[in-house]
Amino acid sequence: MASYSLYNLCVAVLIATLCYTIAWRNRKSIFFLSARIGLLITVLLYPWDFFAVRLGVWTYPKDPGMRIYGVPLNDSLFIWLCSFLACVILLATDDWGSRGNRNSVDEETHGHRPKNNRD
Repeated sequence: MASYSLYNLCVAVLIATLCYTIAWRNRKSIFFLSARIGLLITVLLYPWDFFAVRLGVWTYPKDPGMRIYGVPLNDSLFIWLCSFLACVILLATDDWGSRGNRNSVDEETHGHRPKNNRD
């Protein structure tokens, strides 16, 4: 196992634990949406890595692990992990914020209800 693969494995465990903690309320929906967005970002950024390697802008060490057309799979995994973490954080904080706004709106509407004055 390449050292870069071990690094990605450690980062994956850290990110999974962090994401599990952050998305405590809607874990399933936040995780699946974040995974799909992370995959989309990874697919969109793959050509960037591919052309950078082909044009010699950067290189990888002797044995970075499995490669897909010259781009190490570890690199794509790292892009996905970072995108996944960012999406979980953004979706969880959006969920926290919208829940706070809903409560304040509910209090305002229920607190100022007109009373029926029937004799």
